[in-house]
Amino acid sequence: METTYDLIAIGESVIDFISEEISDDIGDASRYKLFLGGQVTNLATNVSRLGKHVALATCLGSDGFGRFILDNLQSKGVDTSFVQETASAPTTISIITRSLKTPNFVIHRGADANLGFSQALLDSIPQCSIVHTSAFALSQDPARSTIFNLLAEAKKENRIITLDPNFHPGIWPDNPDFIDLLKLAFQYATITKPSIEDCHRLLGPGKSPLEYTDIFKSWGANIVIITMGKEGVFLSTQEGSCFMVHPNQIQVTDVTGAGDAFWSGVITGILNGHSTLDSVRAGQVIAEIKLKQLGPISVMPSWNQIIEESKTIQYSMC
Repeated sequence: METTYDLIAIGESVIDFISEEISDDIGDASRYKLFLGGQVTNLATNVSRLGKHVALATCLGSDGFGRFILDNLQSKGVDTSFVQETASAPTTISIITRSLKTPNFVIHRGADANLGFSQALLDSIPQCSIVHTSAFALSQDPARSTIFNLLAEAKKENRIITLDPNFHPGIWPDNPDFIDLLKLAFQYATITKPSIEDCHRLLGPGKSPLEYTDIFKSWGANIVIITMGKEGVFLSTQEGSCFMVHPNQIQVTDVTGAGDAFWSGVITGILNGHSTLDSVRAGQVIAEIKLKQLGPISVMPSWNQIIEESKTIQYSMC
């Protein structure tokens, strides 16, 4: 069957308020700027800007922030056929410090958790190449149940499933079984990309990238990519080969959304038929573009430019 969508991204759409000055604590910043945000939404917009046909399934509040998100999605070419709206909760808001390390943030959770079942969305799964979601999106019902139904359909249809385990205890309810829920999600995952901070929050500090990888693979993931900031990227392929991808030394302006930018290179590379390693190198190029500016990437290079630049990204086997 010929696919209708290259990517269907399912999960959170968020309004990000990012501090204009560098600060390690939200209380120390006095001015914030508004941006489109959310891991799943950032990924959808980036992949769309790289020339792919992308649909986003999310839920927005019936408010000005929801309209802001919808307008931005449409302006970036994202298919919004599966965007839902609710009057029972406001659009989700995230307040984030601009930081050169892991940002400090506060989430005011709202409409994104209300994503409900849609037959049209379920019917679209066999028509796509890749389905993507996140731990944030799985943290609350009814979105969680909706997404698990869609992941089961995607697995049945042999779609590639990508999962961002962007776990943080602050976005989950008082649920002692969160590890079991994430393990269930990993049974569907083809590719996962935790940051090293995700690894620490989920599995505790002190393990090597290979040890973290072995755990994620034991949960079900086939390919594991761990981003480690200036330390580089650890890749374990489906065949079991391991690589370290080495970043360029750059001046960092804002880290928020860098992981999502990285994801967009990985997914676009896979859609374009590149190896996992070359897709990771392309992801590193896009992440470095993002790290140099505040907020989302203002001008996205062409895919050919990204692939050419990715040849400068060094790697080694491990």
